Amino acid sequence: MVNPYAVMYDARMTVRRWQDAEKDGFTTHEAIEVCSDRPCRYSSSGQAVVGAPNPSIQNRHTLFCGIEEDVKEGDEVVATLRAGKQVTLKLGECHPYTYQWQCEVERDDNA
Repeated sequence: MVNPYAVMYDARMTVRRWQDAEKDGFTTHEAIEVCSDRPCRYSSSGQAVVGAPNPSIQNRHTLFCGIEEDVKEGDEVVATLRAGKQVTLKLGECHPYTYQWQCEVERDDNA
């Protein structure tokens, strides 16, 4: 099945998933790369400034990618936008549709 929305994927993503790993007899959390250089679309939907005295800008955006991608809530995504800028995102709730995933993402920046 051909994804008609794939022509709009103008960014590339690397997905990392936190998993338990044993090192020297201790259990630690490591970010394991699930996939890299995969097509996606990062869409802006708004932002809010919260907190004092060091305000934090919380952006709520959406990430779209093909339904064949292995994405789960809590994953960390590094998206490289078409201009070359990289943004690090935390995946929230992901909704599967016929052709693509639509995932809520959060990116925190300090003002």
